[in-house]
Amino acid sequence: MQQNMQQRIEEDEIDLREVFLTIHRYRYIIMTFMATFILMSGIIAYFKPSIYQASATVEVGEKQNGFGNQQDMLAQAMLGDSASNVETEIEIIKSRFVAKLAQKNVDITHRYYTTKKLKEVELYKQSPFNVGMLKGFDISFDLYPIDEKSYLLEVEDAKDSHGNKWSYEGVHEYGKEIKTEHFHLNVVRLKEPEETRYRFVIYTPEDLGKLLAEGLSVSQSGKNSNILTITYEDNVALRAQEFTDALANAYIQQSVESKTLEQEKKLEFIDEQLKYISDNLKSSAMKLEEFKRSTQTVELSTQAKQAIEMMSESESKLSMLKIQEEMVDTLYGYLKKGEEIETISFANLEVADPSLSEMLKKLQDAMMQKRILSEDYTEMYPGVVKLTKTISMLKSNITSTVNSLVKSTKEKRELLEHEIETQRSVLEQLPADERMFGQLQRNFMINEKIYSYLLEKRSETAMLKASTVSNNRVIDGALYPLEPIKPKRKLIVLVGAILGLIVGIMFAFMKEFFDDRIKSEEDLSNVSRIPIIGSIPFIKEMTTTEIKVLNSPKSSASESFRNIRTNLQFIALKKEKLVIATTSTISGEGKTMFSMNLAAIMSLSGKKTIILNLDMRKPTLHERFGVALGKGLSSLLSGHAELHEVIQNSGHENLDLITSGPIPPNPSELIQGELMEQTLEALKKEYDVVILDTPPAGLVTDARILMQHADINIYLLRANYSKKGFIQNANRLTNLSEVPHLCLVLNGVQFGSNGYGYGYGYGYGYGNGYGYYEDDKK
Repeated sequence: MQQNMQQRIEEDEIDLREVFLTIHRYRYIIMTFMATFILMSGIIAYFKPSIYQASATVEVGEKQNGFGNQQDMLAQAMLGDSASNVETEIEIIKSRFVAKLAQKNVDITHRYYTTKKLKEVELYKQSPFNVGMLKGFDISFDLYPIDEKSYLLEVEDAKDSHGNKWSYEGVHEYGKEIKTEHFHLNVVRLKEPEETRYRFVIYTPEDLGKLLAEGLSVSQSGKNSNILTITYEDNVALRAQEFTDALANAYIQQSVESKTLEQEKKLEFIDEQLKYISDNLKSSAMKLEEFKRSTQTVELSTQAKQAIEMMSESESKLSMLKIQEEMVDTLYGYLKKGEEIETISFANLEVADPSLSEMLKKLQDAMMQKRILSEDYTEMYPGVVKLTKTISMLKSNITSTVNSLVKSTKEKRELLEHEIETQRSVLEQLPADERMFGQLQRNFMINEKIYSYLLEKRSETAMLKASTVSNNRVIDGALYPLEPIKPKRKLIVLVGAILGLIVGIMFAFMKEFFDDRIKSEEDLSNVSRIPIIGSIPFIKEMTTTEIKVLNSPKSSASESFRNIRTNLQFIALKKEKLVIATTSTISGEGKTMFSMNLAAIMSLSGKKTIILNLDMRKPTLHERFGVALGKGLSSLLSGHAELHEVIQNSGHENLDLITSGPIPPNPSELIQGELMEQTLEALKKEYDVVILDTPPAGLVTDARILMQHADINIYLLRANYSKKGFIQNANRLTNLSEVPHLCLVLNGVQFGSNGYGYGYGYGYGYGNGYGYYEDDKK
């Protein structure tokens, strides 16, 4: 179990290593993706408009029932409702009704733009001109200043109410109206324009709700708190501050106006009653004075005074009761017809039940709030539904209370009328002059009492109106926002960098997954059991006649060939004469270069070496050694030359070569002939090492024939060039018993990419990468 766990850990380590190797291999692609995403996110962050946020806090006050225990009919007007519904107040602040009040002080429908540093910015109060508009709302206009008096106005691809496109271009003077089929406006110049192009859009007042919805929010500071935070977001910092303050003040203003309207209704009612009572008082005074002069009556008897006072008091109560009864009847009529009553004052009733005035005030407030919310929401909105239920419940309760009040008022009226009749019968028993005098004095006293009462109440109501304040108040005004809350430009760039890294890594692994090229010895060992005797690092372009191991003996490439030479000696320990065949799958895998350097490294060890160019279809060996093609193997195998005639000296000690010779029409037949075998036997007698540079095994069959005559066969693959499927060609050759000692060599390994290792024995020790070699600096 421990062994399996150790194996699993080793596999995990290998996988982790591959991950890092893949990332390292595609590091430049990953960095390119990161740079691209950083650039794109930087552009987005730069051109994305800044959004500023301003906040103000208001307190929703509780209305106190300060006069709840008084029975005075006008004092009932001061009855208040319970604590305001905070949720309803939030919706009132967000309503178009309050926004229109705020808009009187802050203009949010006129938008003026220009381009600075490649991006469009809004000017707000810094605009060099102002636009008045009667028609053409929501249309984007381009304005180009020409001189102090004129400008060019353009509209491109606008749509009319029917969906038809239209455009406009014309030169106009500042201050003069422009009236066309599609718009009617006037541009007034305020100061010298600094830019060459401006753009403006005037939104319709109906769009006010949409503009507010984009940036306005109202929240409750706590679950049971009466503190509301008004927050407004705008791309202009100054407008965000000004509109937030204006909205908070407009909310307070509408509350004060609602209360002031109630007091005005009371004054209207009192003034109407005063006018009527004043006329009656004058008339009764004149009649009393005239009667005194004509009858010489100065004073009544004690019995008459007592009867008149009692009768005057009862008639005064009856008059007030009739006013109350008349108002109750009017209220009942409004409730029955379903008419709006939020602007009508019924708080003037001297009610027996003080709760009626309070319910009437609540009903008026609920109706007002519903009217405000109905401007922005439908009947299905939860806030509107809740108010509708409240209004219905209040009307039902008021109707029930009014019915009871009508009944009790009728009983009081009948009682007072009975008392008046009793006192009138007493007066009837008095002398005629005294009875008439008493009647006139009684009328005068009643009118004087009512008049005094109304004057007193008018004075009180006027003072209440003048001192009306809202229960709500602004706690903190909005501050000028110094920094935008969004976009978070640094965060956008950071996210762009992270996305670029992720996309780059994903691309790298996708490319790696679909890339079937061989990259390392590990790729070979995963799909083949053929021993790997070494790897050749990537060799830069050299001159045609340069041999790496001879020109740079201290390079890592030279050391890799020494390692391969050592491994070959381990493979053929008992062989004094050695025939080595090199092949590959296709051309371009470096087979000829490998054969040259292998022959050179063998010659450096003192072994007499010859290399044969058996790729007669595409000969290149003679060019690499800088010798003439001349007579070669094709000449020898066809019987047109002797062996000693085709052997050429390479110019290096212990190293000869035989070129392919003239290209024959039948190279396969020549290679399969007896002369080929005889040639090899003859060469083995004279040379210690014979290297056969064969054609690619994946293209022709010549290599398979030649490999049967070799003691060791080397199958060459090139890193980042050869496909993984090429290894299957080598695997098939292992099944052929006539192909002895087949081994693999990986060519063209990038120095420092995967590391390259060279074993010190037959199939051992791969992965020990070389570090620094002196000749590699060249």
